[in-house]
Amino acid sequence: MFRRPLTVTRQQPGQYVNGIWQPGSEATFTVRASVQPATPDDVALLPSGQENNQAFTLYSDTALHVANEINNTVGDVVDVDGLPYRAMARQPWQNAVVPHHKTVVVKE
Repeated sequence: MFRRPLTVTRQQPGQYVNGIWQPGSEATFTVRASVQPATPDDVALLPSGQENNQAFTLYSDTALHVANEINNTVGDVVDVDGLPYRAMARQPWQNAVVPHHKTVVVKE
């Protein structure tokens, strides 16, 4: 699979300062990933309510942060062909052949 550069925006954790919530800053970086259409098995990994949105599966050496309502993380936003996609599910594939991370991203 051919990998191409993609821009990722990551929201840093926020914190309380003198009792007032201060959101974290945004960090932008580039990853190299193969962008593939999401298969039905990939879509099944998504949280409830996300399965009808346009989705891609990314294969990369970089572990992207995924959205998680339980620990209140928003997930990385990946620019795919000029449109924002949020990382919603990830599976690590750390085998001896080609270790990588499989991340399903959903159009915002």
